[in-house]
Amino acid sequence: MDNLSSVLPPIKRHWLPALLTFSSVLGGAVLYLLTASPTYQASVRLAVEDPEVSLSEIGQALSRSPGKVSNSTDPMATQAELVTSERVLGSALIQEAAAQNVAPSDLPDFWTLRGALEVSVVPATNILEITHRNGDPELTASLLNRVASEVVAQSSEDIRLGASSIRQFLEKQIPQEQSKLRTAEALETRFRQENGIVDVQSQTTKLLENVSKIQDQERAIAGQLQEVSSRGKLLSEMTGFQSPQWAYTASRIGQDQELADLKRRLTDIEAQVIQSRAKYQDSHPQVQSLLQQRNDVKSLYTRRLGQFLPSADSLPAGMEAKDNLSQDLISRYVLNSVESSALENHLSLLEKNRQFLQAQISTIPARRQQLTSLGRERDEAQTNLDVLQKKLQEARIAEAQLLSNVRIIGLADVPGEPSAPKPPVVIVLATAAASVLAGSVILLLESLNNTVRNAREIEASTDAPVLGVLPRQSVRLSSDDRPLEAFLNSPTVVEPHRRLLKNIELRGSQKSHSRILVVSSTVEGEGKSDVVARLAAVSAMLSRRTLVIDADLMSPRQSDLLGASSPLGLTHVVSGQAILEDAVQPTGIDNLDILSCGELVSRPSTVIESKAMEQLLETAAKHYELVLVDTPPVDTSSDAITMGQHANGVLFVVRPNLTVKESMVAAMSNLQDNSIEISGIVINETRGLPTTASEGSGLRFGQSRDVKLLGADKFMSRS
Repeated sequence: MDNLSSVLPPIKRHWLPALLTFSSVLGGAVLYLLTASPTYQASVRLAVEDPEVSLSEIGQALSRSPGKVSNSTDPMATQAELVTSERVLGSALIQEAAAQNVAPSDLPDFWTLRGALEVSVVPATNILEITHRNGDPELTASLLNRVASEVVAQSSEDIRLGASSIRQFLEKQIPQEQSKLRTAEALETRFRQENGIVDVQSQTTKLLENVSKIQDQERAIAGQLQEVSSRGKLLSEMTGFQSPQWAYTASRIGQDQELADLKRRLTDIEAQVIQSRAKYQDSHPQVQSLLQQRNDVKSLYTRRLGQFLPSADSLPAGMEAKDNLSQDLISRYVLNSVESSALENHLSLLEKNRQFLQAQISTIPARRQQLTSLGRERDEAQTNLDVLQKKLQEARIAEAQLLSNVRIIGLADVPGEPSAPKPPVVIVLATAAASVLAGSVILLLESLNNTVRNAREIEASTDAPVLGVLPRQSVRLSSDDRPLEAFLNSPTVVEPHRRLLKNIELRGSQKSHSRILVVSSTVEGEGKSDVVARLAAVSAMLSRRTLVIDADLMSPRQSDLLGASSPLGLTHVVSGQAILEDAVQPTGIDNLDILSCGELVSRPSTVIESKAMEQLLETAAKHYELVLVDTPPVDTSSDAITMGQHANGVLFVVRPNLTVKESMVAAMSNLQDNSIEISGIVINETRGLPTTASEGSGLRFGQSRDVKLLGADKFMSRS
C-alpha cells in the first residue's frame, strides 16, 4: 500500500502527457500494420569444420576454420564475416543473374543483399545459420542457396590458392637453403684442418692424460730432490763446506803430491827456524838463511795452490782433504750436489712441458665453441632444408586436392507464409514500449518538477516545522454570498484548520495574552489569503477575539473574503486619515474583525515601514487574542520581513506542485537571516474560497470619501 500511495500521485499529476505518449506509440504500431508490406524469410545452415582429410599437414592447416590460428579471435565470428563479404555476395549475385537469365540490375545490389542477410551461430555448435528476408519468396530461397554454395566454393578456392602460394615460395626458398648448407659445411672443414682437429673429445682426453703423467713425474722427482737436498745438508755439515765448489777444490788440493811435499818442507823449515832462534839472534846468518828458505818455499806453495783455487780467495785453513775419509765425504758431497742440480733441471723441464700442455688444453673450449657453432649452423641449414623439402611435397599434395572447411547441411526452401509483420507480436511489443515510454514521461516530468510535493520533502528541505496540512476537499464549498459560514458548517473542512490553530497556540509565546502572526508565502497563488480567512474564522468560532489585517497592499483579498463594507483601512490609519476604531470592521462571524488594506498607494513600503504601523500592531495586540497579518509573498516584497520584526512569528504557506522548492528555501532563509522567527509551515491543498462583493459598501478600492478622524484614545476607551 505504501508503494502504491507513492506511485499514484505522480500518475495523477502527469496522466495526460503519459496518455498521449501511450496512444501515439500504440497508434503508430497500428498504422505500421496497415501499411507494411509482407516479408518472407528463408534460412540455410552451414557446418564449419576441420575435416582433417588432407594427406599433408599444410592441407590440414589450410582447411582449418578461419580464426583458429589465433587464440584472440572467434573462428565462427570470422567465418560469419566472410559470408557477408563483397567477394561472396557479389559472385552469388552474378551467378544468380546468369541462372535466371536476367540483368544484374534486376536483382538486389550488394548492400541491399547484405542488409537482408543475417548470420548467426547456433549456440554450442559449429553451425552457422544464414537468414535472408525479401518480398519475393522464390528469390529469397534462390539467392540464399546461391550464397551458401558460393561460400563453399570460395572456401575450397582459398585453400587451393593458399597451397599454391606456399609451393611457389618453397620452390624459391629451397635453393637458398642448399647454398647455406654448402657454405656451412665448407667453413667447418676448413676450421678442422687449420686447427688439426679430428675428434675434439679424444684429443682433449689424450692431453689430459699426458698432463696427469707429467704431474706424477713431477711429484716423484720432487720427492727425490727433497731427499738429495736433505743428504746434501748433512754432508755440508760433516765436511764443513757450504758449496760444492770449495769441497771439490779441497779434494784436489788434498790429493796433490807436490803441495803435500811443499807443505812438509815448509813445516821442516819452520822447525829449523825455531831451533836457530833459540840459539841465535834474528840477524845471525843461519837464521836469515832459514827465513829466506821459508819464504821461498811459501811463495812456491802459494803459486801452486793458486792453480787450484778459482779466484784469489784462499782456502780456509784446515779444509784440505788430508785423509781417505775426508776425501770420501767430500766426494759424496760433490756427487750429491751434482745429482741435486740434475734433478732440478729435470723438474724444470717437466714443468715447462706441463705448462705447454695446459696451454693447449685452455684453448680447447674456445675452439670447441667455434667448432660447435659451425656444426650448429650446418645442422640448422640441414634441418631447414629437410623441412622445406618436406613442406614442398605437402604443398603439392594440398594443391592437387579439393578441400573445404565449410559444407551445406540444409538448403533453403521457398517460404509459404510471410515472416513479418506479425500483428500479435507488434501489438504486444507496441503496448510494452508504449507503457515504458509513458512511464518514462511520468518519471521525466516528475524529475523536472522542482516543486514541493508533501510534508516529508518540506521538512527535509528546511528546519521549520510543518504545523498543518490543509487537504484538498472532495466537496466544494457553496459559493453563496456567505462563503465562510458555508466553510464553518463543514466539519471535515474545519477540523484541519482547527488542528492548525491548536498547533500554533501550543508553539506560541505564553508571556502575553495575545499573539500577532504574520502570514506569507513564496509566490502568488499559494492560497495564503484563503488560509488567513479560514484560520481567522475558526479562531473566532472558538471564541477567540480575532483581527485580520490585510497588509498585502499589492493584491488585497481579505475585503472580498470576509465581506468588509467600509472603504477605510490600513493605509488610512497609518497615514492619520482615520483612527483604528473606525477602520476596523466587524464581519458576519462573531469575534472576528477585519482591517482591510484601505486605499491603494503607489509606495506601499512607506506604509509598512512607518512608525505608525508599529504602533498600530501594538494597539491591536492589546485588544485581540489573535492578530493575523496578510502580507505579500516574500519573492515579490520585503513586507513580511518588516512586519515579522513586530510580530510573534511568521506563518509560511506553501502549495504542493506549485511552490518551487528552491524558492521556498531561499525565502525562509531570507527570513531567518533577518532574525525573523518562523512559527511554522502550512501546506495548503484546499481550493480557494469563492469571493463576493461586499454588500452595502457602495465603494470600491481606490475610491475616497470624507472620513471623520477620531483619536486613538477614543478607540481604546471603547475597546
